[in-house]
Amino acid sequence: MLVISKRVLWVLLVLNWVFVVFFALVLVALLLGGDQAATAMAGLYPPDQAALLLRAVAWMAALGITAGIAAHILFRRMLEVVATAIAGDPFTAANARRLRAVGWALLAIQILDLCFGALDWTVAAGTGERLGWSPSVGGWIAVLMVFVLARVFEEGSRMRDELAMTV
Repeated sequence: MLVISKRVLWVLLVLNWVFVVFFALVLVALLLGGDQAATAMAGLYPPDQAALLLRAVAWMAALGITAGIAAHILFRRMLEVVATAIAGDPFTAANARRLRAVGWALLAIQILDLCFGALDWTVAAGTGERLGWSPSVGGWIAVLMVFVLARVFEEGSRMRDELAMTV
């Protein structure tokens, strides 16, 4: 199972960067060709709504890039944890730090999700269009769970080190 997890994490890491590059290209295209995009949307929406939607897309791209950075930290640290588990030594202080970094990355993703929700409400108020956001209770539970797990690993590592000194 750990080998499969390692492969899945590598695939997710690569796909994450594909999405980050995509979001960066969208953001650059909007910054450099915003007038063309506004012209293209002029037939679909009134000018004020078209401008709001274009700003929303730019913000979504920026949020996507930022979430991609947090996801990179999450995937890299999880790969490191899986590597130590494969090696048979997962309860280390280093893994406790890695899990804490995963917790912070998950927290950042949850906060970015709230920003996306605020953007959804702003767009809905200005255009009547919904971006499809809904709150993620499971994500917040995962944040708490990973921080608790990091503490468990820290304590397990400390206990293991104390046991090794007494033998």
